Amino acid sequence: MVNNRFNGVKCIVSGVVLSALSVSAQAEEVWKIQSHLPTGHIVFQAEQSWVNNVNEMLGGRLRLELLPGGSVVPPNETIDAIGYGIIDGDITSPAYFAGRDKGFAMLSDLVGGYENWTQAFAWCEFGGGKELFQQAYDKFNIHFVGCSNAGIESLISKKPIRSVEDMAGIKVRAPSGLASNIFAKMDASPVNMGMADIYSALEKGVIDAADASSYVMNSDAGYHDIAKYPIVDFHSLPVLSMSVSQKKWDAQPKDIQQIITTAYRDLTVQINLQDMVSRGDVMKADRNKGVEPIYWSQEEKAKMRDIAKEVWSEAAEQSDLAKQAYESHVAFMKRLGLL
Repeated sequence: MVNNRFNGVKCIVSGVVLSALSVSAQAEEVWKIQSHLPTGHIVFQAEQSWVNNVNEMLGGRLRLELLPGGSVVPPNETIDAIGYGIIDGDITSPAYFAGRDKGFAMLSDLVGGYENWTQAFAWCEFGGGKELFQQAYDKFNIHFVGCSNAGIESLISKKPIRSVEDMAGIKVRAPSGLASNIFAKMDASPVNMGMADIYSALEKGVIDAADASSYVMNSDAGYHDIAKYPIVDFHSLPVLSMSVSQKKWDAQPKDIQQIITTAYRDLTVQINLQDMVSRGDVMKADRNKGVEPIYWSQEEKAKMRDIAKEVWSEAAEQSDLAKQAYESHVAFMKRLGLL
C-alpha cells in the first residue's frame, strides 16, 4: 500500500513536472520575422521598437524576433520562405511579390492615388484591403495580419525636377510595377534595385533620383547630402504589411492573435505621427545645408494623376487580383470623394 501511494505521488509529481516543462517549452516559442529593410533604416528601428512592445504584451508566451532585410532570404522571397517554414513571418512591402501576381503591385501601392496616410490606411482597414490581401495570401498558407504604411513618399533627386516634363531622361530607382510604369510614361528611365543600393547608386551616378521613402526618412538615411532636390510628398503611399505562417497563427490562442493584430495597427500611427512631428526640424536643417525641397504645383500633380489613372487601368487587366484591387481602390476613393 505504501508503495502504491508513493507511486501515485510520483505520478502526480511527474504530471506537475511535465506540465511545467510544457509551459516552459511554450514560453520559448520564437517567431522569426524578416523585415525588408536594413537595421540602419528609421522604419526598421520603428519596427524593432514595436516588436519589443509586443513581446512585453505577450508576457513570455511567444516572442517575436525581427531580422533585417536579406538576412535569411531576399525580400522578394519571404512569401515563399514563410510557406516553407524557413522563417515564420515578415514585415515588408508586398510589392516585392508582383512577380507572383501582378495584383500585388496594385494592392501594395496605388501610386498617384491617395493623398495622405490616413486614406490609404482606411482602405486597408475598412475598404476591403485586408480581405483582398488575405485572399492573395491563402495560396501560400499565410495569414495576413495587417497593412501599416510609412507615410507619403518624397522623391530623392540630384537634379531639380519641377514638372512632369522635367522627368524626361531621368534615371530613377523604382520598384517594378505601377511606380516604374508611371515613371516610364513620364519618359524617365526606371531602374530596379534594392533599398541598400540607393546611396551608392546616387553617389556613382548610376541613378539621378530614387523612389525610396518619406522626406524625413530619406534625410535621416543621408540621401539629401548628395541629392539636394527632393520632391516633397510626391506620389506614393506604400503598404507595410505583416504576415505569418497560417499554421503558426492557428496554433496560437485568440488573445495572442488579437494582441498582435491590434498592436500592428498602432505601428502605422507611431511611424506617421513621428514623421509629422520631425519633418519641420529636419527640413530646416536640410535647408541650412543647401537642400532645396521642391513642391509640385496642383497643375503638375494633376498631370501625373492623369498618367497614373491610365497605368491603373492597364494594370487592372493583368490578373484577376489586379482587377479586384483596382475596383476596390476606385470604389473606396469615390466614397472619400477623391474621384
